[in-house]
Amino acid sequence: MPVTPGIHRLLGSAVIAISVTALAPPAAHAALPADVTLPDTRVTVRESPGDPLTVTSYTFDNLAYLRKGDVFGKQAGYQEITVSPGGAKALAVPTSYSSGHDSVLLADLVAEKAVKVQTVQKPLVAHFAHWSRDGRKVVLTAQRKAGTGWETTGFVIVDAVAKTARTVAVPGVDKAARFRWTPDNAQLVAAYQSGLRFYGQDGSVRRTLTKTGAPAGGEDVFSPSGKGLMTWCPASYTEYVCVWDRVSGKLAAKVNIKPKALLGWWDERSFIAVVPSSSGYRAVLVDVKGKGLRVLADVSAADWNKKIYLSYTRG
Repeated sequence: MPVTPGIHRLLGSAVIAISVTALAPPAAHAALPADVTLPDTRVTVRESPGDPLTVTSYTFDNLAYLRKGDVFGKQAGYQEITVSPGGAKALAVPTSYSSGHDSVLLADLVAEKAVKVQTVQKPLVAHFAHWSRDGRKVVLTAQRKAGTGWETTGFVIVDAVAKTARTVAVPGVDKAARFRWTPDNAQLVAAYQSGLRFYGQDGSVRRTLTKTGAPAGGEDVFSPSGKGLMTWCPASYTEYVCVWDRVSGKLAAKVNIKPKALLGWWDERSFIAVVPSSSGYRAVLVDVKGKGLRVLADVSAADWNKKIYLSYTRG
């Protein structure tokens, strides 16, 4: 199953005040060389000029770090930060409620301005933020506590231009659903039973694909062209990673690897997978035939156990 940012939220009377200011400038750390150990971790990220994706933020142990230029800075009071395609904006999810509402901080990284936008009311939470490819909207998954875990109730769409949020309840939604955008920025896709569903922005069901497995892969489950859709293969398959043709719904490839997590498409023929290594784990570039192409990050076992998540953004 894919690794996701922590979802625990303080739902009691004690809350952390959220400052509606620009995210903290990450000036406390040295500039990044080609290989860098991320602050407060033993994770080494390996970058090269011309890479189509870069690590723009990361989270672990309910801590969030944002990149600005070649440095990362800790963002106090936030548990999740996601940067828009192109890098102009960021959306941060706070660690706790404020005045009975969940919220997000929407930041313009160019103008260095930010605004707080309320999302759902207690006891719901809204997290797992995913930007549309045009950078105009963000979808978050709305959930509520169910026993010792959480179950999905619908989604929240944050309009990054109007700086507003709209909550949509989805009847019959899969309890484990996590919403992401389709490549045309028009619909949403999420797991549904042993397959997946496409939804309109009003929550209506537009299409259902059965026996595909759940959507997988970081910030965007679709390949750059929008044609390929990555999933965790159905349980009946011996392979773990499947690629489907988005238009026809037909199986395009089965990849014979067993990753711990998938962090998104790199290009039309390769993607990022986290696999075990002798020293812990590695984020590696793998093609759709299962061939390893390059190491993108080394992750210690200790950091992995703290549920570290590297958020890659397409430039």
